Amino acid sequence: MDKRVGILAGSFDPVHKGHIAFALQALKEANLDTIYFLPEPKPRRKTGVTHISHRVAMLERALKPHSALKFLELPDKEFSVAKTMPRLKQNLPDAEMFLLIGADRELERLPTWPLAEQLLQNFGLIIAARGHDDEKIKAIIKVLPKSPRALYILKTPESEVSSEKIRKAVAKGRKHTGMLSSTRAYIDKNWLYQTLHTS
Repeated sequence: MDKRVGILAGSFDPVHKGHIAFALQALKEANLDTIYFLPEPKPRRKTGVTHISHRVAMLERALKPHSALKFLELPDKEFSVAKTMPRLKQNLPDAEMFLLIGADRELERLPTWPLAEQLLQNFGLIIAARGHDDEKIKAIIKVLPKSPRALYILKTPESEVSSEKIRKAVAKGRKHTGMLSSTRAYIDKNWLYQTLHTS
């Protein structure tokens, strides 16, 4: 039974070296047993997202070499504290859970999330600094409706990699150093990202 579990949710369009590096670092520094990647079928504020079947297939290939990294599919089209947290508790009973988020977008939006206080009562936070200095991150933490149960701030490698940059590179027929080899092969085979979407 996993006792300390990380949750990394996102669109993963596509999953890349930055996601994997963050997860592996979190495993070590936060002493986690497992990290579950949760691909969101219809992410908020994003349009033109690649079909979930492709994103799951790329995740399966990317996570295969890492036994402590797994993926979990949930039935919700959009994730929310009200719906997703109870499902996680049902799937992972008795686990101490930690939410892995980036300091650039997710953490900055967290104070405005519906039921953010309830989330922070039940999850620790593992934050990828992504170029943000500690003072800026601490300032955001101060405006959260509640202090997280536990807090880790990681100076992550591959912090400049993004899915959007990879999609742009593929659309222009270029390679990107942040792309995983397993992902590149799948993208080429299925003709993904031949036209650009930037959300």
